[in-house]
Amino acid sequence: MKKLLLTAVCTASLLLGGAELPSIYLAGDSTVCDYPAERAPKTGWGQALKDFCKPGVKVVNLAVEGRSTKSFQTEGRWKKLVDSLKPGDYVFIQFGHNDQKKNVPALYAAAETDYRNNLETFIRDVRAQKATPILCTPVSRRHFSSNGEFRQSLGDYPRAVRETAAAQKVALIDLNAFTEQLFRAEGAENSKKYLTIVAPGEYPGYPKGSKDNTHFSYLGATAVAREVVRSSREQKLPVSECFINIK
Repeated sequence: MKKLLLTAVCTASLLLGGAELPSIYLAGDSTVCDYPAERAPKTGWGQALKDFCKPGVKVVNLAVEGRSTKSFQTEGRWKKLVDSLKPGDYVFIQFGHNDQKKNVPALYAAAETDYRNNLETFIRDVRAQKATPILCTPVSRRHFSSNGEFRQSLGDYPRAVRETAAAQKVALIDLNAFTEQLFRAEGAENSKKYLTIVAPGEYPGYPKGSKDNTHFSYLGATAVAREVVRSSREQKLPVSECFINIK
């Protein structure tokens, strides 16, 4: 028994490298959050990111469907995240899909004003906890015209994230550019496999089928999560040490 206990302690010590590993927190919307098995194949990229983390690295996915930079704060979700941080942790932040909903005051945050201000608040709060914020541009929706031309639907929000990251000297993962390139390369038909687009009865959770051009399938979520890892490594971001090697 003592031998087994000693082995467990030594294994944990090696795993942690003598210190507690950082946690990765995720703040975002429905394209990032976790989904239960009954909603398969719908998968958030934050859910898929866990498969790319080294043993011992904890991913705390606090992203929630339908939230914006505004509602994530007013509902107390952001405070919960900040209060949980310890020095050395990382926070990936991706919003935009719901911030652009002008007809929903509880969500709307104009790209050039409130949205930027909210992102700056997130950055300050994370840094105050001696943790590291990482901004992500909002992932593209799959939107093709009748003649097969890809159309961007997120307006000024991706640009606002890029400019905020540059101004605040924060790391940026450009998921908007990545997903747009992915959809363009695959084309109007082949790109469907990356989204929750299924035939009636194909999955138990969708007896009438689904034509969802916003939310990823497991394949799509995995592709985005892989890009988070690849971009982190390419930029030599410290968070890349939390991820396994990928080809």
